[in-house]
Amino acid sequence: MWAFGFALTVTAAAYAWTTHGASAQSNPEPMIFFVAKGEPDACGPGCNEWIAAEGMFDGPDVERRFRDVLSTVQGRNLPIVFNSLGGVIGEALVLGRLLRERRMAASIGESYPEGCTARIAADESCRRIMQANRELKAKLRTAGADCASACVYAFVGASTRHVPPDARLGIHGSRPTPASARPGAPTPEQLINARKRYVLEMGVDPGLVDATSKVPSDSLHRLSRSEIAQFGIETRGASETTWMLYQDSRISPSPIMMKSITQARGTASQEFRTSNLRVTCAPGRPETLIEYKREAISTETNVPTAIRIAIGADVRTLQRGTPARGDDRFNTVADLQFIPKALAAGAIVITETFSPRNARSWSREIRFPTTGLAQALQTPLGNCPAT
Repeated sequence: MWAFGFALTVTAAAYAWTTHGASAQSNPEPMIFFVAKGEPDACGPGCNEWIAAEGMFDGPDVERRFRDVLSTVQGRNLPIVFNSLGGVIGEALVLGRLLRERRMAASIGESYPEGCTARIAADESCRRIMQANRELKAKLRTAGADCASACVYAFVGASTRHVPPDARLGIHGSRPTPASARPGAPTPEQLINARKRYVLEMGVDPGLVDATSKVPSDSLHRLSRSEIAQFGIETRGASETTWMLYQDSRISPSPIMMKSITQARGTASQEFRTSNLRVTCAPGRPETLIEYKREAISTETNVPTAIRIAIGADVRTLQRGTPARGDDRFNTVADLQFIPKALAAGAIVITETFSPRNARSWSREIRFPTTGLAQALQTPLGNCPAT
């Protein structure tokens, strides 16, 4: 549970700043990060400190400012609490990946610094106090606090995510920008697909991006509690995405089928970790390439691990690939009957076996249902020509 408070009023005009492409020059409220110190249990049981993220994702400097604050935390595992109407989506994606790399928790709330007498934290007088120090006494108010537009992409990057009942998650589509018309710039479709890939890798259903695209850029849709649950935005036990067909010739000449599963793990099931499975064509070979990416929990870091994949009686061991952003990556190749056999079996089963030195081994099984994988047979994945 997170602390409750009173409302933050946001006008419709303010939401206009949340469209993709907002610049630091035009942004009246650039993102401020500071370590907030509250009363006991202010940010949940046993939590009285958090990283406040107040304002807009205004440009490349956002990542540097966040890293600067992280450097003062000195090993404390603090959650981040957003109060933001959006900004530049690309910068929100960078921050979201950084949150996942550090396995951080996130929530939504207004961090009201001590000494501010204004009604809202977004008031310039409050923001001057926030900018004066990296650590401040503050109150956390969730009622009416916002994480809108680009902020949602940063928020879903966190490993553990909590949406207070009285806070607001808002989505809308992006408006075209001058940069999108430049030669070689990603097309609108490529941008949408890239965002779908990002949210799926974070364990959130890509239907969230489809829903976002349907909302006019000058409007805002507040996600209901059922939509938050439907897309897997809030971490609550196990969840899985649909299978998504992804293709971007800039990354791979072959289409990719992707699916993610998020599970609660660790002590008292307090750590949420996402596993990603990808199926594509092996480069230059008429075979199927299977790639598996997992996020290790704290007790699994640097523990020797074997990964096996099974489709019915067909079991094979995956080879370790190059890790990236703190993730373990594994892969193998299979014949072109991999997808038909997976559909017949109903699930692709991943078994992780851990063999620590001077301790007993243990295993974990993760089942990826194949409902929705059949669409791959209507693409080059159905025959994987050797090109």
